[in-house]
Parts: sequence; C-alpha cells; structure tokens
Amino acid sequence: MAKINRKKTRKNSKTINVVQLREMLLKHSGTTFSHVVAFTDEYGSRVAQGKRQLQKLTFRNITIGSNYENRVNRRLEKQGDEVGFESQEMSGKTFVEGSNCLAFMNKNPKVEYLVCDQEKKAKVNVFLYHNGEKIKKEDAIAKNLFAPSYFAEKSTAGRGLVDEENNFFRLTLTLTNIIALTYKGVNYIIED
Repeated sequence: MAKINRKKTRKNSKTINVVQLREMLLKHSGTTFSHVVAFTDEYGSRVAQGKRQLQKLTFRNITIGSNYENRVNRRLEKQGDEVGFESQEMSGKTFVEGSNCLAFMNKNPKVEYLVCDQEKKAKVNVFLYHNGEKIKKEDAIAKNLFAPSYFAEKSTAGRGLVDEENNFFRLTLTLTNIIALTYKGVNYIIED
C-alpha cells in the first residue's frame, strides 16, 4: 500500500478515528457540501492474485445527505422531461436506519460507507498507484493495468435519464478509506 501522510494539518483541523467519523455521519441531517480525500482501489483496474492492480488517491468536492430521487427529478424537470423517477435500492448496500448518508454492506454489515454525490463539473484530483508507487495514467494504460470495462461508456444519473450536462455521480466511499473530510467548516483528519 502507498504511504499516505494523514498528518498534514490545516487551520481548524481536528484528528478523529473511524468510529468518531461514523458517529458524526450518523448524526448528520440535511444537505452539506464537503471535501473528501480518500485512498481506494481503482475499480476499473485489472485484478491479479485477488488484488486490484491500481489504487487511487482522490481529492473531491461532494454533497452529503442529498436525496438521489429528488435530485434526478429536479434535473428531469429542468430538462423539460416528465418528473416521476423512483430510485431503486442500492445494490448490495443498505442505509443505516435513520441516516441519509451512512450505509453498510449487506454481506458484511461491519463494512460501512459514506454515501454522497459529486457533480459532473466538480474537479477531482486523482493520483494513481501501482504496487505502492505513484504511476501516471498513460503509463498504467500502456502497462495494460486497466480492465476493458474502464473504457466503456458510463450511463448518466437516474438510469440514464439525466442529460449529460446535468449529470452527477452517486458515490459510496468505505469509511476506512477516508483520509480527510472537511465537514461543516472543520477539517477532520481520519486516523486508523
């Protein structure tokens, strides 16, 4: 695994652990704009010996606590389309009772996720890693580290109903993969 420095602090920073992050998200209500830093597997990469060949360090602006169904319907209305979209259950995940942003894996309820949205136009800084070393995307492509599915066309929100310019992405980030989260004006550094 790549060595990630979780200790870089900023003004108004606070260090917490994953349990404290969970408790904070469990109490969340409403909609909040945030910034998250996460180190995750690149799910578009090939698998060898049961492990993803690429990992990624991402820095992105997100929205926590928004209602997916309402967001899609607002976008459809903006497009002039008929409103009435009903979202389906998340595949393999369920929201923690009473939460609008914390979910767990159905097969292993101990694995929990931050459920959030990212606007299509939001800038995401991504740094790829292979065998713990940073690698450029073009080098990863040249080394055939991406699966063919990575290059497949992706559908838009609402099962393909939202126009490309109005698109947004629903993300589920494993809590243990979150390195930092700016939440309600505080920069939280998440330690193991």
